[in-house]
Amino acid sequence: MQSRFKRAGRASWLMVAGIAGIVAILVLFFVAGESAESAAVRFMDALAKGDVKTLVAMSDSPDTDPAELEKQWEYSTKVAGPHYMFFYKVNSSLNPTENTAMVRMMVSRNVNREGSYEEKFELPMIKRDGKWKVEVRGLDRRLYPNLPRL
Repeated sequence: MQSRFKRAGRASWLMVAGIAGIVAILVLFFVAGESAESAAVRFMDALAKGDVKTLVAMSDSPDTDPAELEKQWEYSTKVAGPHYMFFYKVNSSLNPTENTAMVRMMVSRNVNREGSYEEKFELPMIKRDGKWKVEVRGLDRRLYPNLPRL
């Protein structure tokens, strides 16, 4: 019987060590915050879905009225591009400074039309108040129909 208790004790220590490891990883994730690449993925997903609230929240536009920005994103996603389809794949990112990044991706535009092909695009990112945002002024206008003009 004594050996059974020791095995149970070892198993519980292993379980405690595993749980502690998972907690440590989660703490590091939350302390380090979101990466520029994962923020770019959230932005592109919001663009593909027409999620105006997320697009507004993730757009860096300190001089633009949020209501005006929302109106421009609404027009872009609901009027100009409701049938515009694209695929994207994030390739890499370059962080020249702690608060700026350039996320590189391949985008296939107009995938619902024949002759679509992958093109290189970059999302200029800036970190404001600890959150990554997309510098909309720096977006290539070919990425999506009628991007907001800030």
